[in-house]
Amino acid sequence: MPHLAQHAFTPTPQTVRHARDFAMQSLDTWGGCRRRDDIWACVSELAGNAVRHGSPDGRDYLVRLIRHPHCLHVEVHDSARHLRVRVRPASLSGEAGRGMRIVQELCDDWGVQALTGECKAVWTCFRRPEAPISRCSLTL
Repeated sequence: MPHLAQHAFTPTPQTVRHARDFAMQSLDTWGGCRRRDDIWACVSELAGNAVRHGSPDGRDYLVRLIRHPHCLHVEVHDSARHLRVRVRPASLSGEAGRGMRIVQELCDDWGVQALTGECKAVWTCFRRPEAPISRCSLTL
């Protein structure tokens, strides 16, 4: 049976830290995780993107963690209607735009899914070390 933890946050820059803290506390409640640092960085980036790009109407964004037997899904739901999430080419001179590239490198799989009510979820999957090697999948 999967474990579920979720919390809604107002779309302000200060809540990115609260989203990270929520995710880490959830992992601790479930007994920890070897990939804690990777998850911390991905939650930070996805929550930051929800604040900057995903809440044009000011609605809360939702951070959801689902622990399955072989993987952990981290989802950030926001109210943006577009499904575009860009992974930009690395640039030595750019000051922004590297976040989703970092997410892509740290997680085992990721994607974007449309949700009902003109919202979307950006999700990541972190396989547990003993899990079979396969693509992670997500059905919201």
